[in-house]
Amino acid sequence: MQELFLSEPNKLSLREVATLPVPIDNEIKVKVIYGGICGSDLRVYRGSIAYASYPIRPGHEVLGVVTEVGKDSSLVVGTNVVIFPNTFCGKCEHCLQGKTNICKEKKPLGVAVDGVFAEEVIIASKYAVPVPADMPNERAILVEPFAVTVHALKRAYITTGTTVAIIGSGTEGLLAVALATKLGAKVTAIDINPKKLELAKKLGDVQALTPENVAGQTFDVVVEAAGVKQSFEQAFQLVKPGGTIVALGISSEQVAFSPIQVVRSEISINGSIIYTLKDFADAIAHLSDPTFYVEPITSKFIPLKQYQEAFEDAFSGNYAKIVLEFPE
Repeated sequence: MQELFLSEPNKLSLREVATLPVPIDNEIKVKVIYGGICGSDLRVYRGSIAYASYPIRPGHEVLGVVTEVGKDSSLVVGTNVVIFPNTFCGKCEHCLQGKTNICKEKKPLGVAVDGVFAEEVIIASKYAVPVPADMPNERAILVEPFAVTVHALKRAYITTGTTVAIIGSGTEGLLAVALATKLGAKVTAIDINPKKLELAKKLGDVQALTPENVAGQTFDVVVEAAGVKQSFEQAFQLVKPGGTIVALGISSEQVAFSPIQVVRSEISINGSIIYTLKDFADAIAHLSDPTFYVEPITSKFIPLKQYQEAFEDAFSGNYAKIVLEFPE
C-alpha cells in the first residue's frame, strides 16, 4: 500500500507501507478515491503550523468507499464516505453545546496526528460521513471544504438581496461565492489574482473586483477568506453600519481597526472555525441539488504518483481545488 509521508517540513515522499489489518469494534477500512489538497496541507508541508507533528502522513480531505467494517460499525461495505477529520472528546462544555469544532481536545488529522493521504485508512465509524450513492465523486470530494463555508455563512444573516463581499477567491472564498449566490445574495468577489476572479464570475451573477477597485462600496456582510492583514483591515472599510464581518481566513498577524467604528456602527465580528457534523449534513444537502453550480471550483485531478506536480500547482496560487486521484 502507498501513502504520502512528510518526514519533516519540505520533505514529502510517496512510500510503500504494510497492508492494514482488519478493522475491529467500531472501526472501518476505507479505500481512498480522491484527496483534496487544502491550505492547511500546504502550511504543514512548509512547517508554518506551530502545533504540527512530524513525521506525519498528511491529508484530511478525502472521499472513499468502505471496504471492511468492525463488528460494532453500522456502516455497510460499499458505502461512499467522506472523512470528518477533526476528532473531538464529546464531553467538554463545548462539545455538550454542540460546538465540537472548538473542542479543547480536538486533533486535526494530517496536522496533529496522521492524516488520510493513503490508498487505505482505518478510522472510527463516527468520523465517516456517508454521501448519497447518486452523488458524483467530483462533487462529493467538495463536502469537507464546503462544510467550512456552510459553517462560516451561518455566522451572518444572508438572504435574498443581502449584499455580500467575499475577500479572497481561493477554494473557501469561491465556495462562499457559490453558496451566497445560492442563498439569493448580491455577491462581490474580491481578489488580487485575475485568474481567481474569472473563476468567481463563472459561479453566477457575481461582481468580481480587485481590492483597489472596490473603494466606495459597502456591504451588509463581509467574509474575509484570504487570511492576510490587508484583507482583514479592508473588511472594516467595506462593512455597512449594522453589518457583519465573518473572519474565515487564518492569520497570526496583528490587525489594526477602530473600536469606535465597531461600537458606534454596531459592527458584528464573528470568527468561524471548521464545522460540525450538522454542517457536513447541510453541505451534502446543498451539493445534492443538481442546480447548485460548483464545478469550476475543482481545477485539476492529478494521479497520486504525480503528487509533486499536485502540490506545486496548489502552491502556485493559480488554481482553486487540486485533487489527488488514488489508484483504483
